[in-house]
Amino acid sequence: MVALTSSQDYHFIYLRKILLGMILVYLAVDCFNGILLRIGIGISISQLFKMGILLGVLLYLFRSNLRYFLISLGLILVFLLPLFSKALATGDTSTVVGNIGYNLKLLLFPISFFFFSSLPKYNWGQDKLFKVFAWFNFWLIAINILLGVLGIGYSQYNGPEGGIGGRGFFFAGNEVAGIFVLFSGTCWYLVRKKIFLFKSIFFIFLLLLAILNASKTAILGIILIISLLEIDLHIPQKISLGQLFKYLIIPLLIIAIPIVLYIGIKSTGLIDRISFFYQRMDVLTFILSGRNQMVMSAMTFYPSLYSFWDYLMGLGNLEFLEQMRIFHGVAHTIEIDFFDVLFMNGFLGLVIILGFYFLILIRSIIPSNYVVSKYMWAVNLILILISFMAGHVFNSAMLGISLGLFNGLPVFTTKN
Repeated sequence: MVALTSSQDYHFIYLRKILLGMILVYLAVDCFNGILLRIGIGISISQLFKMGILLGVLLYLFRSNLRYFLISLGLILVFLLPLFSKALATGDTSTVVGNIGYNLKLLLFPISFFFFSSLPKYNWGQDKLFKVFAWFNFWLIAINILLGVLGIGYSQYNGPEGGIGGRGFFFAGNEVAGIFVLFSGTCWYLVRKKIFLFKSIFFIFLLLLAILNASKTAILGIILIISLLEIDLHIPQKISLGQLFKYLIIPLLIIAIPIVLYIGIKSTGLIDRISFFYQRMDVLTFILSGRNQMVMSAMTFYPSLYSFWDYLMGLGNLEFLEQMRIFHGVAHTIEIDFFDVLFMNGFLGLVIILGFYFLILIRSIIPSNYVVSKYMWAVNLILILISFMAGHVFNSAMLGISLGLFNGLPVFTTKN
């Protein structure tokens, strides 16, 4: 790579600062986009904003890490060239634009991770960026959930008797649970050294937010992540008064959590939604909220309709939705990421995306001096499990950028 001149170096650093600023507020832009859609302005500024981030990141990687740039470019070509090839072969270009948007969302996590992994390893303030990004967006998500419950913005689910749960001005409601789990787990890590009473109150607050969001994913996700991070089977030989209080209060919390969950779920209306699936369907359908039935519908045309090329590269997002409309009656994705990527992007796309997530999971488990590896293993694990049950992880643009930051940002100034 050609050495930078002082002028080029200045512009290069300026580009990095602009990108970090854009990434810091990109969820706020999503909220503003939801406000515009709410008042009838159908311009998706959030997609344009993320596209600007993506182009800026590629430019940065071209000058800072040519290997990561080439890998990113290769991923983009693998996921976009088949769309153009198929359009040229069939003469149908009507779905190309829509499919490009979907495929680029799948790549936001890998490319975002490459960007943050390429940032300077010396102390330029990344520790502060890590904390500001986590807390700013956590409170943004929390406020939007509370606004949604108050009837401001969007409900998580719409029913005949009104909305259920709240997501505020986040238009992509199904993705809110995933980003809530990610930022809640991160903020829990940041308060890990606080006193037990504070952590107990914060846990209850997180649980209430998950309940108010009326998402089983959010509720189970935050409980599992905190359990993974807090379980300590080692019992000290000498117990202080504070530790004794902690061990005495834990059984009370274990008893209280199911009660709080039941009251909260019932008051938000989620219990009615759960009862709908439980009373009318089998256990698996109840757990997956009917997604297994959509898989079965897709399997009615997957073996016969797909060619070898489609098995390898996928049918395409919009083409798959059209087949679901024909065979299932509703043009809807499966909402289980494994099957969505398989049907839309084929075995090659599934191996690339799922393989990358597992590589990041393994990386986060391996001991490291970086702060991110102290807790992200639990978050990555739970999000992968969520992707096999509820989806909106692999194809979430909102989640992908933040996952890249928390997994890739070289934070090492915080001592543990």
